[in-house]
Amino acid sequence: MRSERPVQDVLGPALESGLRSRSDCRTTSVKCLLTLALITPAMSVCRGQEAFEYDKCGGVLSLPGDKTGWFHVQEIRGRWYFVTPEGHAFFSLGATHAVECMRLDELNLYETKYGSREERLAEFFLERFKDWGYNSSGYGPLPTMEKRIPYVATIWTEGPRSFSAGEKSRYMDIFDPAVQRRLCGRVREATAGHVDNRYCLGYMFIDLPVWHPKPRRAESYCDFFRSLDAAAPGGKAYDDFVTQLRAENRPVDDEAFLNQIADVYYACVVGELHKADPHHLVLGDRLMALPEWTPDSILVTAAKYVDVIAFQPMGTRTMLRDYIDRVYRLTGKPVLLADVNTMTRRPAKDETDTADYERSAGEHTLAYYLDAAASKYCIGIHRCTVRDYQPWNPQYHRRGLLRKDDTPYPILVDYTQRTNQSVYSMVYGSVK
Repeated sequence: MRSERPVQDVLGPALESGLRSRSDCRTTSVKCLLTLALITPAMSVCRGQEAFEYDKCGGVLSLPGDKTGWFHVQEIRGRWYFVTPEGHAFFSLGATHAVECMRLDELNLYETKYGSREERLAEFFLERFKDWGYNSSGYGPLPTMEKRIPYVATIWTEGPRSFSAGEKSRYMDIFDPAVQRRLCGRVREATAGHVDNRYCLGYMFIDLPVWHPKPRRAESYCDFFRSLDAAAPGGKAYDDFVTQLRAENRPVDDEAFLNQIADVYYACVVGELHKADPHHLVLGDRLMALPEWTPDSILVTAAKYVDVIAFQPMGTRTMLRDYIDRVYRLTGKPVLLADVNTMTRRPAKDETDTADYERSAGEHTLAYYLDAAASKYCIGIHRCTVRDYQPWNPQYHRRGLLRKDDTPYPILVDYTQRTNQSVYSMVYGSVK
């Protein structure tokens, strides 16, 4: 195997963009952990976390919070965390989309290797998660995993379009009582399987909703309402909005109407969710990170209803610590990076020597995670996907820690173990 390049050569650009101009003690600790992680051999989650004792959900006993019997969020000693049902700080590190490995399965492993038995596949993934240093599964776990590891439940709501779903997703007239009734029914149906599960971190909604007055490569939600007949509930709401602005001699403001839409949407979904499941957290939509994707005003509107601001970053070249800090200042809510795949390049379809691919992905993962976790308002980072599915495909792909035959990418796994180990040291060990 090729020797490692010097850390300054490997991580210089990432550190320049993510850590430049930060002179406080936390920045120093990030750089120290970054260097240490690169030179320290990887350890399993058990060996890597010997310094801490845990409750059954993974909360750190030395960082007590309120014991409510359910996961909640709380500031403890100057930093925000999830808090386990038993009342201990929990920084969530996981990997999403495990359940998709039964459907997006290029080699038909679910049938040939696991005998079409979901619990066998779940056991395999749970062992890998333990070895990699993950304490949760993020969203999209296998059903068996939901009984053994913290996870995120999902409710595929309707209202805004999903950027990731593309043409499979449509805007809905959220002002229409029939749409609201259908949406409330969907919330009740989706919560039924999670309401009593104490491993559930909370609920997420739409993946990459288009909450922008002038979105890229899609019509806006405001355009949709402008296209409705004036007799439709949404058409009338838009006409009333415009009439009010003209009466006040103010210009038509699409972003203001977008927030009116968002207010109705979140009030409907979250209001029904609180009735159906009063215990679990509301994590909201997996929003696009950065203002050019999600206006600040939408974050403020969402924050009236959700407990956590969740993001699925669009690409991971941009370090997000400063943005996470800014989001908290805007909303007063902690931030979860709910679906992150820190790949610097796409592997070629027939690439057999993956060492450079793995190393570049691992190096960037290390820098990206430590940068985000350095924000005291970040409460978790969930990696996008466990197993590869057409990673070379620019249209639809998943790039995992396991190849399509369930063998690991050894260099990438090694970096992942070191990254998670270093994040735990930062978020738990540095708390005074």
